[in-house]
Amino acid sequence: MGEHTNNEPQALETSELKYDQNGLLPAVIQDHRNNAVLMVGYMNEEALKRTLNTGRVCFWSRSRQEYWVKGESSGNFFELKSIYADCDADTLLVKVMPLGPGLACHTGRYSCFFNTLTGVEQRRQSDD
Repeated sequence: MGEHTNNEPQALETSELKYDQNGLLPAVIQDHRNNAVLMVGYMNEEALKRTLNTGRVCFWSRSRQEYWVKGESSGNFFELKSIYADCDADTLLVKVMPLGPGLACHTGRYSCFFNTLTGVEQRRQSDD
C-alpha cells in the first residue's frame, strides 16, 4: 500500500496547471448530480479564467480558433459547480449543473458519449 492514502482534495493554484504545447487542457465535463460524463472540451488559460469569473463554462474552439460559452447558441448552459485537476495537473474535471433543456450534445442528446465501439461487448463477454 502506498504512503499517500489521504483522499482529501489538495488545493492547487491555476498557475500550477500544465498546458500542452498549444496552451490547452482537456476538460472533462461531468453532471454534478449523477456524475455522468457529458462532453470533453478544451480550455486555455483565458477560457479557464472566464469560466471561474462568470460561473458559465467557456472553452477554446480548436477548429474555429475562438472562445465559446457552452449554451450561447443552444440555451444549454453549464453552471460551474467545481473544478478538479488530475494528478498530473494536465487535465480538468469540471462538474456542472446543466441548465435550459439540459442537453450537452449538438445532436440533441443529454451526453456526447452515446456511440459504442464494435467488439467491446464480445470482449467483455469472453472475459466472464
